[in-house]
Amino acid sequence: MIRRMVPGETSRVLVLLLVSVTCFTALGLHLHFNVTMQVSDRVLYYGLLIGLFYCCTAYQLSRFGSARRAARHRLFSDAEVEYLFAPDAPTVAILIPSYREERRVIVMTMLSAALARYANRRIVLLVDDPPSDRESIATSLGAVAEVREMIAKPIAAFRTEQDAWRLRSEMGAISLPDEARRLALNYRRAADWLEERARFFEADATPEFAHVDRFFVERILRDLRRRYEHEATKIAARALTVDDLDREYAKLATLFCDDISSFQRKTFANLSHAPNKAMNLNAYIGLMGASHVVRTTAGRRVIEQAPEGADGLFIPGSDYVLTLDADSVIRGDYILQLAHVLETEDRLGVAQTPYLAFPDSKETVERIAGATTDIQYLVHQGATFYNASYWVGANALIRFAALEDIRREQVENGKSCAVFIQDDTVIEDTGSTVDLLHAGWSVHNFFAPLAYSATPGDFGALAIQRKRWSNGGLIIFPMLLKQYLGSRGRLRRLPELTLRSHYLLSPLIGNAAVFTLMVWASRDGRALIWTPFVMLPYFLLYGTDLKRLGYRIRDLFAVCALNLMLLPVSFAGIAASIRQIVTGRKGSFSRTPKVANRTFVPPYAFLFNSFMLALMTVYVVQGLLSREYLGTIIPAANVTLYFYGLHRFIGFRNGVSDLALGMRTRLADAMARLREASFAPFAARPGRLVGAGLLAAIFVATPLQFGASSPSKNADATGALHQGGFAVAEPIGAARASLAAATPVQASMIGAFMTSIAGKPAVLASGAADASGTDMPASGDLERVSGMALTTSGDTR
Repeated sequence: MIRRMVPGETSRVLVLLLVSVTCFTALGLHLHFNVTMQVSDRVLYYGLLIGLFYCCTAYQLSRFGSARRAARHRLFSDAEVEYLFAPDAPTVAILIPSYREERRVIVMTMLSAALARYANRRIVLLVDDPPSDRESIATSLGAVAEVREMIAKPIAAFRTEQDAWRLRSEMGAISLPDEARRLALNYRRAADWLEERARFFEADATPEFAHVDRFFVERILRDLRRRYEHEATKIAARALTVDDLDREYAKLATLFCDDISSFQRKTFANLSHAPNKAMNLNAYIGLMGASHVVRTTAGRRVIEQAPEGADGLFIPGSDYVLTLDADSVIRGDYILQLAHVLETEDRLGVAQTPYLAFPDSKETVERIAGATTDIQYLVHQGATFYNASYWVGANALIRFAALEDIRREQVENGKSCAVFIQDDTVIEDTGSTVDLLHAGWSVHNFFAPLAYSATPGDFGALAIQRKRWSNGGLIIFPMLLKQYLGSRGRLRRLPELTLRSHYLLSPLIGNAAVFTLMVWASRDGRALIWTPFVMLPYFLLYGTDLKRLGYRIRDLFAVCALNLMLLPVSFAGIAASIRQIVTGRKGSFSRTPKVANRTFVPPYAFLFNSFMLALMTVYVVQGLLSREYLGTIIPAANVTLYFYGLHRFIGFRNGVSDLALGMRTRLADAMARLREASFAPFAARPGRLVGAGLLAAIFVATPLQFGASSPSKNADATGALHQGGFAVAEPIGAARASLAAATPVQASMIGAFMTSIAGKPAVLASGAADASGTDMPASGDLERVSGMALTTSGDTR
């Protein structure tokens, strides 16, 4: 939980900023006048120092902005947002994109949206599961039905109460004190129902996600229960008028949202099937506000706009669209507060509250990664002070008119698709922010923690998420620069450009500077020893921010270790951006796994970090042997951080195991591609006779090293034939007899040839005997075999 900013916070942040500027300046002057360095080294070091200074200063500027905003922030009162409880309040469509989510995840997200206080809202789960995965689709649709069923009974009772009130009002049979007591009783019933739901979720809690379940129960369900209990007490003590009662009964009838549905874009051939969240949202947004008909053409199911006057499926339009990730939840006042912000600011396109991580996780990776996420909450809030906010896609309330202004059409597989949220990069929300700026809209971060989202619980899942976050900034930066140069007031907007550029370029600038300084440390340790010390104001501010966010100051050490572990992940994301710039091909959208068990650790990350640990150790040993003790301080600190990170966040045993698995998988894939490439000319029918002739020539020209055995002695229960160290299941034509006496070279070429003539990839099988008669390890997994046996199959995994 975020603690309130203490008095004088703005002054302290400003003092630390000035101290940081002074320290960096002093170090630069010291190096210039007192340290002898080669010109190339001096230029490089100054460049690295400027990069670190830029990143530190950008953070401190953001914190100054957030401190200034915190000093004057307040939540809107119920009286100010009362109009949003009326039946004619602006409409809000809550869109929840989902891809193979667990039932509990969907239920919590949808229920948090259904319980959020607002009058005119509806909820749509955008199910993006593959149509072939019937089990996953059934789980998603079952979760929708479960939430709808939960809400149905209480909301029906409240609407019945509203109808009864209207009838009594029309008949003139009204007792104001009795009506107040009756209304208070209904609010207590709502509170009791919420407590019943809280106990249900407590009983259904899972050990792996206990902190998430606990947060949902306490901060979503029981917070609302306490609010409605207070509302009941307040109503019972007030002298209500007829108009007051009319408003309160209308509010009661919309206390919960039961307008809940689902949509599957992949069931329609004419909608985009691009595998990313942006196009899932775009497909539905493009259908809003019109009637549609579903028909089947040439065996393909399509959805098209209905002719004017014709009956069809009407998908309502909306004044605002709330996008909410399926692993996020919003608190009760989220829609009320943000809708009021948008209603009072005409040129605001997006209002959001940057999400925080679910607190109190027992998993080290999740807790420390969550700390870095929560720090970003303060950074985003500070960016708004300089009008430098970016749209954060996990949750946002978006003005539909702004989406219409940035709409464009793109062709996908020969079909035209409407695009509102761009999918040019894997960070679609960031790219869309620049589109909104071009169209004259702005983005606002509301200063209140009203949204929370899941954080990966293991390093493998975190690597997937952070690689995606690092991919795209280099692509978007030229678009931002073009927008800035084409606008007025460029001098006034310079702080905005500084922070926006930092958001896009920090994965490159900060990580490259840190990595280069570590590797360079052996060349002149005495010169570089002062670099961490000039960053002390930054670390001091970061540590106090961690404490304010509910962590411990000593968690700063773990945060530094995690950031080092993520260096190769960031570099991989940057490399993907460069590849897209060079080739023009968009990168794939990798969704973050949300599972209780461990996710595969990328081999490159474990290898890179292990190499850096070894390198830093070498630097320490070299410094000790040469008596350059001062130069060993930074490498020794890095050894400590790397060892802690590899041990706590990855695990040496897990890293080695995943590395071995990855190497076997890549080797098997490479062999399969090599065989396919080598024998591709024989895949077509005209080439098969030529291939058969070459195969016969190979048998004649190659000396046989294995004698043939009797088939009756080596046939297994499945009919597979074990001959000369090979097992062949489902032999193709006359190849059975040839394979029985084949050499390893012959068998490899036969396997590739079988792949080409059968139209199926060759898959290795195990359980064969080698030339000496020793049994090889039995395994059905391609990743655990040596390539000595062959079966034909359609599954290459």
